[in-house]
Amino acid sequence: MSDILTYDQSILNPVLKIIILLIFLATAVVYLDARRQFGGRVLKVINLLFLFATFMATGALIRYFGDGLLFGFTPDLSLKWFQSLAYIIAVSCMILAGHQLLILFRRDEK
Repeated sequence: MSDILTYDQSILNPVLKIIILLIFLATAVVYLDARRQFGGRVLKVINLLFLFATFMATGALIRYFGDGLLFGFTPDLSLKWFQSLAYIIAVSCMILAGHQLLILFRRDEK
C-alpha cells in the first residue's frame, strides 16, 4: 500500500498525469463546440474558462518535470516558479469569468 503512495514509485503518478491530459483534451473539444454555438458575453466567459483550463494543464505539465534541474534550471530559478505563475493566471481567469457571468446575469434581470 505504501508503494502506491510513494511519488517516484507509484503507478498512480503517470496514470493521473495521463488522466489530466485526457480531461484537458475533452475540455478543448467542448470549448470548440461551444465557440460555434455561442457569441457575445457568453463567448467571453467560455474563452476565459478555456484559458483557465489551459493554464491549469500547463501547471500540471510543469509539475511533471519537477524542478527542471535535469535540463538547465537551478534551485533558485526552478520550474516551480512557473507552475505557481500558471496557477495564478488560471485563478485570475476563473475570477474574470465569474465577474463576466455576474455582469451577464445582472443585465438580464433589469
